[in-house]
Amino acid sequence: MELKLKIFKQSLESFNYLVNVDYESLQSILDPRLIDGLENGLVQKFEIVTEQSWKLVKAFLLENEGVDSKTPKQAVKGYYKAGYLNEDDYLLWIQALDDRNSLSHRYHEKAYQTALGRMHDYVILFNRMVEKIEQTNS
Repeated sequence: MELKLKIFKQSLESFNYLVNVDYESLQSILDPRLIDGLENGLVQKFEIVTEQSWKLVKAFLLENEGVDSKTPKQAVKGYYKAGYLNEDDYLLWIQALDDRNSLSHRYHEKAYQTALGRMHDYVILFNRMVEKIEQTNS
């Protein structure tokens, strides 16, 4: 599990960097296609981090609680039920999983932009998860 945590933290760091880019200010100096490419890169990082997050929690729960989860939502729910997550973060994480699934199909621009607007909340959520796992395992 230590390796999963290390890899997750590396992915989270690059996701955090892309979340904190000021895309609005870049619009005045970069071609819109480059902005679109950066946003697509952000979405890709989000998808990776979200996938890694539930797999890390799955390993954490198996190691610390003896609970095995088969699906992403099952892992997040198990993490919540075990007391490692408050209800607001549980609901936000479920939203992240739903956004991950919907962002792989960019058909609805409004839904895409709404999901992009939640990226900062997801970075905060995943950082709290890392802190909780590190506290529990120390």
